[in-house]
This record gives sequence, C-alpha cells and structure tokens, in this order.
Amino acid sequence: MTAVDGRIWHDRAGRAHRERGVPPRSDEPTMRRVTGPLADAWHRTPQRRADLARDALSRPNPHVVPDPGAPGSSLWTWVVEAPAAAAVLLWTNPVFDHTDPALAELERLEGSALWTITLRLPSALRASYRIAVWEHEEEPPWRTAEGRRPVLLAAMAAGAVDSRGTDIVIGSRGEASSVAAGPDAPVEPWRTTAPSSASGSLLEEITLPDDERAWLYTPADATSPTPLLLLFDGDVWRRELPPILDRTIAAGILPPLHVAMLDAKDVEHRWEHLGVPGGQVDVLIDRLLPLVRGRPLVSTRPADTIISGQSLGGIAALWTLALSDGDVGHAIAQSPSLWRFDVADALATASGWSSLELQAGTFEGDMLADAAALAVSLRADARTAGRRVALSPFEAGHDWAVWRANLVGSLIALLG
Repeated sequence: MTAVDGRIWHDRAGRAHRERGVPPRSDEPTMRRVTGPLADAWHRTPQRRADLARDALSRPNPHVVPDPGAPGSSLWTWVVEAPAAAAVLLWTNPVFDHTDPALAELERLEGSALWTITLRLPSALRASYRIAVWEHEEEPPWRTAEGRRPVLLAAMAAGAVDSRGTDIVIGSRGEASSVAAGPDAPVEPWRTTAPSSASGSLLEEITLPDDERAWLYTPADATSPTPLLLLFDGDVWRRELPPILDRTIAAGILPPLHVAMLDAKDVEHRWEHLGVPGGQVDVLIDRLLPLVRGRPLVSTRPADTIISGQSLGGIAALWTLALSDGDVGHAIAQSPSLWRFDVADALATASGWSSLELQAGTFEGDMLADAAALAVSLRADARTAGRRVALSPFEAGHDWAVWRANLVGSLIALLG
C-alpha cells in the first residue's frame, strides 16, 4: 500500500482528512566528492605508498579532518581493502545520488588493493552508511537498476556493515548499517557512561487484539510512578533502546521511565496503518495506553506522557497528540511525513497537550521546510497560546542513527 492522492480518511471524531499523495522528492541533496588527502599523496609521492597504506589502514573509517577551504565542513575519507573487487560502492544515508551512483564508487589506488573515496560533508553530520564490495564479472546491480527506489535498494542490498567502522545502527528492515559522526555532531549521552552490567530492567512482549503487539520496557530503579514514552515502529526500537536507557538511567542522566513500543509489522501494514488519522494511532490510544497505565509504577498523568515517532511514525505522533483528547501531553515528531496530510488545524483545535518538538534534517529536502512551516503556523495560532512548539533542525538525513541520538537528547531536555 502507498499513499493515494485525494483519498479521504476519517478520524475517531468523524472529521475528514484528505491525503495529499506521494512525497514531492524535490531539493534532494547532492554528493560533494573531492580528491582526499590520501589519494592526493598517493599520486604525488609514489615512494611513500607503503607508509600511506599502513597509516590509512591503522585508522577506522571514516577518517575525518577539517576542510580548510570550507568552514563548518570536513573531509570524510573511507578506505576499503578489497584485492578481488571489480567495484566498491559507498551508500551513505544523506547524500547518495540515485541518478548517478558512479559518484559513490570508490577509486582503486594504483598498484594496491586499497579503494578510497573522500566526501565534503558537514562537521556536525551523523550518518549511517554501508559498503558494497562487488567481486563478480557482471555489472553491479546499482548500475543496472532504474528509478530512484530500485537504485537505492540495489545499493543498500549489495552493501554490508563496514568492518573498519566504529558503530552500527539497526534500521527498519532489521538490517545493520555502520554509523559515522563528524567532530561537531551532537553528543550521544549514553556514550559517556559505562555499560550497565546488571540493569534489572525488563523488556516484555504485549499481545493486543487484532494481531497487534507491542513491547514494554520497565526500568530497574523505579520506586514511584514514572513518565511514559510511547513509540511507533517498536520492532526497531526494541532492539537498541533498552540498553541505551539502562545506561542513561543508571548514570542519572535520565530519570526512570517506562517505554511502550508498538509494532509496525511489515511495509504494507505500515503504509496503510501508520501515519494516518486512525489505524495505529487508535490502537495506541484505545488499547496500548490504557493497558500500560494499568501497570504498577506507570504515571497516568498526561503531563508525564510523551509520544514519539519517525517518518510515518512522526506524523502518527502528531495525530496522537491531536486526537488523544488531552491524554498525551508531549510529542517529539522526528522527520514527520507532513507531505501526506495537513495536521495544523487538528493540532491547533486539540486541547490538553503541552509541548511539541518537530525535528528534521538539513539533508531531508522538503521535510525540514514542511516542519518549519508547521511550527510557524502553530505558533501564530491563538488556539495554541501558552504551549511550547519547537523546531529542531539537525545536520543529517532520514536516518535511524540520528533519530536514536536526538530522541535521547530530547528526552533528557524534557525529563532530565
């Protein structure tokens, strides 16, 4: 199922909302490839190649250095050792150009098994990426695919986690990607704490009617009712969020909180039931929220209840805020798919909510502009007087690695 232009949806109060259709995909970022320090030295000083190779392989990927000609930017260099490769490709979340995938193919350094590429990227960027090493005679699939989505999927499917990378993130399909961050990228708070050896937290699966399910994270150290975070795409979050919360709660960076994560199921179910004024929004409001609030040590106060989601889940978080009749106090909408519906009036009409944070990346094309326009509209609307509406732009693309970092940062700002 995909978005349908003009389709009419009715929310739980019977109000009609017209679907806008598919995303416009305008103003997509371009890849800025440059000759990096390694390739430059390799070509200029062939007598130093053994030392250059040894030095390059002694560092993890990517090697990030300041770009003297572009303040705020850095030169990001990847090096891959692949003696049998016919081609090597770097798929990067924010800047992969599906119209010219050759831009992302690494250069083989003369007389070696090393392949390299250097990109000019913001120093504050955090991005996921995958490396594809192609060792077959036929053309790589990213060269033969046609169309935006087929090319992107071919590049991602051919790629794998970088063995020389330093971090990974799990995405929507359960696949792992490597993660890189520039020197000015926002700090991930859990990186500054020691891993919790025996947290005592609990992650349990909850079965809901109509073949819906969720996972509930229960913190170890709760002695009084805690705030409650509600998340869409729980099948992704349940993999990585619990150990992150264990560390941040144990370190006192976050107070204990419960987290209920609703499963998005497969791609077709997600498109039909997530991001619309019904579907999983109703499941969360009518079934999951009352069930979790019935557990010991879960606060029942709307002021302690936060909804968050990403992409389709981001606009679903906004629908939840608008349709919960004041039962949810706060929303953190990350890269919300505002191209699908106009939610401004529904949010302004709704009573009871206290704060809304809209997040979107500078490499997300129209998404940042749409989020900024919604923030301006809500701030100017007399019906939202006294409520906090924040816009948080960030240097990144449509990326789980970034949503992970920013969600924890926003929770600290809201609860810490």
